[in-house]
Amino acid sequence: MITRRVPRTALAFGLALLAAAVTSTACGDSSAPSSTPSGQRLGAADSQAGYPVTVNNCGRALRFDRAPTRVISGWPTSTDLLVALGLGERVVGQYNTGNGSPATAYAAAVTAIPVLSESAPTREQLLAARPDLIWADGSYLFDGQQLPGIDDLTGRGSPVLILSGFCTDDATRAKVTDVTTDLNTLGRIFGVAEKAAQLSSDIDTRLAAVTSKTDGQSPVAVAMISTYNGSLYTYDGVYTDIAQRAGARNIYAGTLSAGQYYGELSKETIIKDDPATLVYLLSGGESETDARTFLTRTLPTVTAVRTGTIVFLPQWNSTNLAGVEGVEALAAALHP
Repeated sequence: MITRRVPRTALAFGLALLAAAVTSTACGDSSAPSSTPSGQRLGAADSQAGYPVTVNNCGRALRFDRAPTRVISGWPTSTDLLVALGLGERVVGQYNTGNGSPATAYAAAVTAIPVLSESAPTREQLLAARPDLIWADGSYLFDGQQLPGIDDLTGRGSPVLILSGFCTDDATRAKVTDVTTDLNTLGRIFGVAEKAAQLSSDIDTRLAAVTSKTDGQSPVAVAMISTYNGSLYTYDGVYTDIAQRAGARNIYAGTLSAGQYYGELSKETIIKDDPATLVYLLSGGESETDARTFLTRTLPTVTAVRTGTIVFLPQWNSTNLAGVEGVEALAAALHP
């Protein structure tokens, strides 16, 4: 099992996927949950008022005969969102918790939820929780080896819902506003459409406030970077979207190969480009102090490092409500 998945946005591909593939092993199914009724009926056979409901997710139609009561969350910001919707008591397990921390407002409820694994769960850990819904950060783990395949899990009564911005495991397509799509889906699945609509409206208001603040100002050129094992990385995809919404311009947007949302950045390249502002994406457990020490040692001549013009954001502030917080935090730092 991997213990740290970086670089990663939410959801967790690239280096993390490779590490999982190298270290994972196929396991038995002794702890399988109870089977689902025939066909595509996902949930208990006894329908509740307003059910069944069918939602579309990543090209698949998922039908629920009742609101799920045993949910597993596969990313920290997803767990926060479930709690924000008042569904915390339905979450019976979470994984990938080592990749982020709960928002302060939801920390008490989130820390009460059992942790299956700080990284990717084993097959036994997943099945033993008997989930009737798994909300995952991508499909990459459900390969029939690390974890059962999505069709297999559906047949077991454990349908997999994937973050809408990561349907194809292509994080270059993810946007901050994907959260509104997922809120609509969750609202229908759990019968909390009104609460989901309220959160979506609040998101629209918050993003509009940032736009109002940054309108008419020249975008601030920034280099979005992080480090892993002593190497430098830059980011595109949802991080470029965060930058644009915050009144910034990611100078490395569009420089990566097609389908890549992150890539290694040579020290020579960033020294040559000499950005005046860095946006440093902190990985799970990494402190600002450690990051500053690394940058001072590695890039002492870069203007942003010499002047201390560095904005620190958690890497996980890229999906769900945390993505909105990332926009607000970056805009506040760049346009005080």
